Amino acid sequence: MTQEVRPSSGHVAEPSVLQPFRPAKESRTRLLREVIETILLTLLVFAVVKVTIQPYWVDGPSMQPGLHTGELVIVNQLAYRFGSPQRGDVIVLHPPNDPGTQYIKRVIGLPGDTITITATEVYVDNTKLHEPYTYPLAPGEYGSSTFIGTVVLKAGQYFVMGDHRDISIDSRVIGAIPAQNIVGKAEFVLWPAGDIQMINTFSNVFKGVHR
Repeated sequence: MTQEVRPSSGHVAEPSVLQPFRPAKESRTRLLREVIETILLTLLVFAVVKVTIQPYWVDGPSMQPGLHTGELVIVNQLAYRFGSPQRGDVIVLHPPNDPGTQYIKRVIGLPGDTITITATEVYVDNTKLHEPYTYPLAPGEYGSSTFIGTVVLKAGQYFVMGDHRDISIDSRVIGAIPAQNIVGKAEFVLWPAGDIQMINTFSNVFKGVHR
């Protein structure tokens, strides 16, 4: 309430009177508009985040020693919207033989690559890979029984493998992965707290392979 100030005339001034506060109609309208705008903005942010990133629980040992069962990984679903997977990327994908399932694997070969796999070695375009991320062999163990000869990837195809080669069901079994089956790139581990880390792509492993 506004209190006027007048020059003194020698008379006793009347006391100020307070009236109950009643918000004006325009104030209520403005408040309602702000509430609606806040809700809409929150929904927009939620939708953008939902489309961009998605958390996934790791279930199974096929990506050990890097990833373990019970870890929560954050997957960037827009990572390949304006680009393409690179060798070493850890990705979430739908296997061609079971589209309803989601696997997490490492990209080994790109479209046009020639992949050669033996029981103990992996070659990409005749370049032998030295892979520090794979699960170490047990004493006396020779290598994985899951191996193939040579595969030439077609346009839009990617060759993926699990880091635990002995037990991973990957492109050695299900074949090359079409680009449209790739969900996104796994970028970091969010949980548990002691495992928080960026997921290493080990790009140096593939430096000797042509780009």
